[in-house]
Amino acid sequence: MKKAILFAAHGSNNRASGSAIGNMLKMTKKAYPEIPVFSAFTSGHVLKKLREQGQELPSVKQNLENLSEKGFTHVVVQSLHVIPGTEFTNISRLLSRVEKGEIKFEKAVVGEPLLTNDQEIDEISDIILNLLEERVAQNEALILVAHGSKYSDSGNSLYDKFKEVLESKDKNAYLGKLNSDESIIKISDKIVESGIKKAYLMPLLFGAGNHVKKDMAGDHEGSWKNIVASRGIEAIPVAHGIGEFDTLARRWMAKLEKAMNELDA
Repeated sequence: MKKAILFAAHGSNNRASGSAIGNMLKMTKKAYPEIPVFSAFTSGHVLKKLREQGQELPSVKQNLENLSEKGFTHVVVQSLHVIPGTEFTNISRLLSRVEKGEIKFEKAVVGEPLLTNDQEIDEISDIILNLLEERVAQNEALILVAHGSKYSDSGNSLYDKFKEVLESKDKNAYLGKLNSDESIIKISDKIVESGIKKAYLMPLLFGAGNHVKKDMAGDHEGSWKNIVASRGIEAIPVAHGIGEFDTLARRWMAKLEKAMNELDA
């Protein structure tokens, strides 16, 4: 048996986003020192942008084919996504090709993303609400910035459930989706109505890529930071992906442990 671990993240052409993957690699090498660990991006858009910049990175499929050719017999593909959206579905479809013998492994297992059920939504919303020690919840807002999923109803339903649970626990916490143009406008209006003058913006994203650096915290007029600030609210971006926080990285590590146990079964 020759085992490998392959992390699959949305990815970014922004180098700062590598901190979250770096954190996971460090934890994994400590937990599984004898198993080689690899990583791949699942976003076709990101891979295309990197190719245009002269960086030819192998996809998840190409990584799996390379590992098979190198003689690996057992592999875990661990998702570093927040919800089981389209990109996670694509990973699952890839692994079905292993079962059909199209990609040669004795066994391949996919590790789940961060949020898959109500219990995880409850536990992780608690973790998120306690991450920022500097925030005074009674009179400072928290805006969680999620990606949203254009093509996954199940993924969007998890975001909607997370929003419901988060906002029921903290009346000054909000969740918005980047793929919804009206999301931050509605949130900003609610903060104005509440009379609160300070808001933290924090990504509900694994890494701090361009969605964080530009869409959330950018200096252009349409960034979430500046839309909030235009309402007279002090906007403080927290430009770190949640994979950089050990408390949340350990949740993905628990998913990896579960997948590794399945691989050995």
